[in-house]
Amino acid sequence: MENETKNPGSDMGMRPLAMPAATVCLALAAFGLGFGRDLVHRRLADLRHDNRRLAQETVMRGDEAERVADLFTLAKEDRRRFRLTATAYCPLCGTDDDTPQPAALGGRVRPDRTVAVSRDLKRLLGRKVYIEGLGVRVVEDLMHPRYTGRVDLCLADREQAVAFGVKRLEVVVVD
Repeated sequence: MENETKNPGSDMGMRPLAMPAATVCLALAAFGLGFGRDLVHRRLADLRHDNRRLAQETVMRGDEAERVADLFTLAKEDRRRFRLTATAYCPLCGTDDDTPQPAALGGRVRPDRTVAVSRDLKRLLGRKVYIEGLGVRVVEDLMHPRYTGRVDLCLADREQAVAFGVKRLEVVVVD
């Protein structure tokens, strides 16, 4: 019996592995709690960051909506009817190929959709207008500065434009 090594826990009536297992369990629990606490803190910081970012985006969208609404809201003087001189033009006339002439503002003109207005009516750019006898068109172009009180309709071909001639028509701003 003298060769036996004495186990310090044997005097207390414990099994030889009981004390180290309990210590390991406590250490693992402490590590798990510490790791979990760190994980919760990191996730909370991420949520706070996301919350700030979303709040900023919401405020920015609100400001944008107000600015955009100001751009596209018609003033009372624009919500009315106009009695204008109407003429017509053909965007393909005078070009060598099938590409239409560019609009004064650099965009594309579209036959049976685009309307050019005189510069005194440039506040109507981008608006839909109803033209007596022709229907709804979009103001997408400006006429030469020498004209006032006019609307110029973009038609598909030269014959239609010549046949249209010059007329006095009622124009109503739709939006």
